[in-house]
Amino acid sequence: MNIALNAGAASGCDSSPASGRYPGLDTRRWLARFSAEFSAQHGDTRLGKTEHFGPLRVQRPFFPEGPTCLHFYLLHPPGGLVGGDQLSIDLSLSDRAHVLMTTPSAGKVYNNISGIPQGQYVSLEVNDGCILEYLPQENIVFNGADGQLTTTVNIQGDGLFVGWEITCLGRFESEQFFEQGQLTQSLMLLRDGLPLFSDRLQLTAPSALQSSEVGFQGFHVFGTLLINRDVMDQSEQTDDAVLQWQETINQDARELTVAVTQKPGVFIVRVLGNKAEQVRNSFEQLWAQLRRNVISKEPCAPRIWRT
Repeated sequence: MNIALNAGAASGCDSSPASGRYPGLDTRRWLARFSAEFSAQHGDTRLGKTEHFGPLRVQRPFFPEGPTCLHFYLLHPPGGLVGGDQLSIDLSLSDRAHVLMTTPSAGKVYNNISGIPQGQYVSLEVNDGCILEYLPQENIVFNGADGQLTTTVNIQGDGLFVGWEITCLGRFESEQFFEQGQLTQSLMLLRDGLPLFSDRLQLTAPSALQSSEVGFQGFHVFGTLLINRDVMDQSEQTDDAVLQWQETINQDARELTVAVTQKPGVFIVRVLGNKAEQVRNSFEQLWAQLRRNVISKEPCAPRIWRT
C-alpha cells in the first residue's frame, strides 16, 4: 500500500535514448533514473554495472558486516518530486548477492501546481539464492500532491526479500494535513512470475478512508513490512518475539497500532501512527529481532540512520 525511496525533482527532459528502456513512463515528462547490478564473487558481494540519468546517485558501497553483505545508500540531492517529475529505480541481484539498501533521508512528494502527476517507479530483481534488505526511509506526501508511486519486487527461486515502506499523508507535527490531492500507490511481490502479494491504494483527499475504522483510523502515517518467508512457522522463539512486539506496541497508549499476518509464503506487518520516526523505529526493532532467524545474521543498522 505504500512506497519509499528517496525522491526528488528530476533534471533533464526524457528525450534521450534512455527513455526507450522504460516503456511505462510518459516520455513527455521529466525523468531521472538509476539502475544497478549486484553479484557475488567467491561469496563477496560487489556492485557491478550502474547507469544513471538525472540527479540520482549512489554513495560508495559500505561493508560494516564484512564483504558478504553490501550496504547501499541511494541519494537524490533535490529531495522531492514536483509536478511532472518521474523517477525510475532498478536494482538487480544475482549470484547469491546480499544487499542492504536504504536512503539517507525522507523522500517528498510536493504540492502539485502543474496538473501533471509526479511519479516514482521502483523495480527490484532478487534472483535465486540472493538476499535484498530494502529499508528506505519514509516518503512524505504533501497536501496538494498528485503522486503515483509503484514498487514491484520480482523474486526467483529461493531469493529472499525483507523490506518495508512508510508513507506520511501530510505533515502531522506541523499540522499541515493531507486535505486535498491524490495518491496512487502499489506494492507487488512476485515469485517465479506469480503474484505473492499485491496491494494498491487509490486515494483522493478528503476521503472517508482517512478516518474510517477499516481505513487509516485518523492516523497520518502508514507502513508495511514484508518478508517472503513463513516467519511465524520457523520456531516458537520467533513466534513469541513477534507476538510480544505486537502486544507491546498496541498497549502503548495508541501511539501506534500494528497488525501481523502470516500468509502462505509471505509475512505481512502493517503499522499506523502519526509520527514517521515512531513507525520506522518499530520496524527497526522487529527487523533486528527477525534478522537472526530469517537471515542468520546479527542486526547491523546502517550508520546513516543515526546521523
